[in-house]
Amino acid sequence: MQYSFVAGQGIQVTGLINNVSPQAKFLEIPQLDSEKSTNYTIGLGGKIAKNISFTVDYYNIRIKDRIILSTDISGTEIDDNGINIGTTPLDDILRSNNLNSVSFFINGLDSKTSGLDVVLSYKNISLGTGILDLNLSGNYTIENEIDGNVKNPALVESGGQSVFDETLESSIFTSRPETKWILGASYKISDFNISLNNTYFGKAIFKDPGLSSDLRTEFIPKIVTDLGVHYNATEKLALSLNVNNILNVLPEWKFTAENEAGQNLIDDTTVNEFGITPIQKQSNLVTFNQRYSQTTYFGYHFSQLGTLFNLSVNYKF
Repeated sequence: MQYSFVAGQGIQVTGLINNVSPQAKFLEIPQLDSEKSTNYTIGLGGKIAKNISFTVDYYNIRIKDRIILSTDISGTEIDDNGINIGTTPLDDILRSNNLNSVSFFINGLDSKTSGLDVVLSYKNISLGTGILDLNLSGNYTIENEIDGNVKNPALVESGGQSVFDETLESSIFTSRPETKWILGASYKISDFNISLNNTYFGKAIFKDPGLSSDLRTEFIPKIVTDLGVHYNATEKLALSLNVNNILNVLPEWKFTAENEAGQNLIDDTTVNEFGITPIQKQSNLVTFNQRYSQTTYFGYHFSQLGTLFNLSVNYKF
């Protein structure tokens, strides 16, 4: 928590509060309970031919009382001086306890997730003087969403606020690709082993803070190619070269309309006094004025950008 003096308001409390703190009790925030999970899987595997095998697995996971970090809860109406002038019971509690803007962990919702994992392998294919193995594996998400209503504390509900918003929802449920597939080939010839993997990343969706509710940020599906070469120079010495994202594929995103108002926003070509259209203004918002133009400000799941080279030498003593 952060304590700061605000003229006319005294010491104000801002930040993350503990569920057993006095501030949490003032806001009637319950103590945390353990999450409860129910899950089951159904799998099928077999051989289509001597060297061709497959597995298909269905999974279903339901989480009750899932713990989330809440949105920032603050006054319902703030004047030009930054003073809370709201009239709800929530505002009264915030003012009387010098609480400005707070967040907390809470058993805020139930969720349900289901999907399919698939693996198909074709091994020991004679090709020239070497052996080729092929492998296709992937995941498809059938559903990943809230199950029921958000569990807001009564005071938060009375102030027309929620511990869970569109930004948090997209972060938990849609910011990861809805499907991912890897097509790989491994070729062994003499003392060399060469592998080539192509990874398909499906669509991902964000709702960045401050973005118009009529829009969403959608990442376009991409294929990333990785190459690996392994050479057994001697019985004790081995060399490996791995090149990740060899074609230097970068993320691409676009704005997608949630409704007619969103499409009108995308199509609007009028400019303001700075020469910026409404959709360019939205773009500046989600990219921190284009500083993070490739991934957007909250595209933290892109852990690697560009091509990565890795050379290793292994020696057995």
